[in-house]
Amino acid sequence: MNPDGVDVRELGRLIGRLPRLKPLERARLARELVDVAKVVLSKEADAAVVEALESMTYRQVAEGLGKSTASVNKAVSRHRNPGMRERRQ
Repeated sequence: MNPDGVDVRELGRLIGRLPRLKPLERARLARELVDVAKVVLSKEADAAVVEALESMTYRQVAEGLGKSTASVNKAVSRHRNPGMRERRQ
């Protein structure tokens, strides 16, 4: 499953389908969704950081997340340049 076409809502819908599937189908889809969820949720987190920066400083966002300002900067860079995420994988 390609995570590029999956957003948070779609991920939720796919997870909601799991209980209705046969056991082997459920196992296969659940394993695929683990990898997809990592990508989708990482993108969502980066987007949220960028959104927070519209009204907060890098330092405020970093403190609010319990992270360094360098981590905030990396999130912004990944959000603005999706190719960075692909190179990391």
